[in-house]
Amino acid sequence: MTEVELLKQLESKGCSFIIDVPSVGGFESKLLSPEQAIRLLSDKESVYGEAMGLSKADYVEWHASQGSVYCSELTAAGKRCRNMVVRGTGLRSKEWLKLRDSGGYCKTHGG
Repeated sequence: MTEVELLKQLESKGCSFIIDVPSVGGFESKLLSPEQAIRLLSDKESVYGEAMGLSKADYVEWHASQGSVYCSELTAAGKRCRNMVVRGTGLRSKEWLKLRDSGGYCKTHGG
């Protein structure tokens, strides 16, 4: 019996696999599939991302920014502005992804 088969058998008997995913301001409890529970041991950030509705790269960026979206404008030096988008701080994962993907600007750059 494989590890996944064992976990599926436990799940069929009422066992759940719940983790606390590091989130903005703390943790969020999320239910995992048996396959995700096994992968948690080798690639936790991918599993965290899936649990939060994000890719691994997006989860890492969202968590590192504490749910903040940064301005899309370039500075005079040609670097991306590091100011936060208006109403773009402390966002939950899916709100953050939607705002980040739509772009946006800080107050200085017309946000």
